[in-house]
Amino acid sequence: MRSRWDPKRVRQAIAFSLTIAVGLALLLVPLYSGVAVTNEGPAQVTTSTLLETVGPTVVFPLLIPVVLTGLPLPLRGRARRYASIATAAALAIFIAIASATIGWFYVPALAAAIAALVARPEGGGRQIGS
Repeated sequence: MRSRWDPKRVRQAIAFSLTIAVGLALLLVPLYSGVAVTNEGPAQVTTSTLLETVGPTVVFPLLIPVVLTGLPLPLRGRARRYASIATAAALAIFIAIASATIGWFYVPALAAAIAALVARPEGGGRQIGS
């Protein structure tokens, strides 16, 4: 019997985990800094997160890669294969469009999604003892 977590599904789960981690990091890690210089005293440096700078609407663009990499996980058979191809292509397009801002953060997730496409299924070659 085939294991539920074959190499393809594990790599897809890694891509999904990476997009969640990147999304959370982009929301919560201070990415912006500003310096206020005054005549009376030293410069004051302030930092802010993407969520503080842009607001709560930034969550929706950050959810796009999460949904794309998570979509193939519950599927099986050919549906998973076709969904994996479509979502990897869509993730590549998202990265290209967003490459001036946050797109490059998702390249490791794209690599894991592509690795899931090219992975051999469990037992997908020679069988021992047959």
